[in-house]
Amino acid sequence: MTQQQKRTLITGAASGIGLATAQRLAAEGHALALVDLNAEGLQAAADSLPAGTRSLLCPGSVTDAADVTAAVETTVAAFGGLDGLVTSAGIVRAAASFDVTPEAFRQHLDINVMGSWLYAQAAGRAMAAQGGGRIVMIGSVYGSAGAPMRAAYCASKGAVHNLVQALAVEWGPLGIRVNAVAPTGVRTPMVQDLIDRGQYNLAGVRARTPLGRLAEAEEIAAACRFLLSDEAAMITGHVLPVDGGWLANGYTTS
Repeated sequence: MTQQQKRTLITGAASGIGLATAQRLAAEGHALALVDLNAEGLQAAADSLPAGTRSLLCPGSVTDAADVTAAVETTVAAFGGLDGLVTSAGIVRAAASFDVTPEAFRQHLDINVMGSWLYAQAAGRAMAAQGGGRIVMIGSVYGSAGAPMRAAYCASKGAVHNLVQALAVEWGPLGIRVNAVAPTGVRTPMVQDLIDRGQYNLAGVRARTPLGRLAEAEEIAAACRFLLSDEAAMITGHVLPVDGGWLANGYTTS
């Protein structure tokens, strides 16, 4: 894979971390399959990539098994294989736990967990057939620590982290590496929407984070690029925090 163009599929590619990852990988010459429910945003994402980027647009839902299968099969047919997968599609909704409906809780599981699982399974089959590949899922610091008003989100990201470990153990002998990146708050449209609605404690996150700020989507993309690369050839089954020291901090004073 080091001597041929790498072929990578990214979900949630129309904005935020997914878009930043697409732009980072395109700059390094990857052929990209871009997946998002937002077809218009997906086209805008493709238009933002460097001239000459090989890109394939796959509008559809990460929770629809037929959409997932079609996207992976189309990618393999178009590019001749699939080397990397980044599952960036996700949601977060803030609500008091007593007020979370079964439908709202299930939506977090469907998009954040099932969406990652369906794409990992479909891509994993293609990777196994060709002798290996690399999968990176987007987790969260809230997959390793709790937060008020985020019960469904925390549960879903914790499941993603454990899914990474399970698949890494099972698929390692097939040459497939599986890891996750766990960001703190990232300056994306999704987080900005929470801030605008007063549902994100920006001051509190900054106070707990030793580096004192939110992450940028490009910083998460850089971590994804590393885990997809040959430089990470001996890394699998791990969750890489990109959190400015958030998880390490046991002594918040302000």
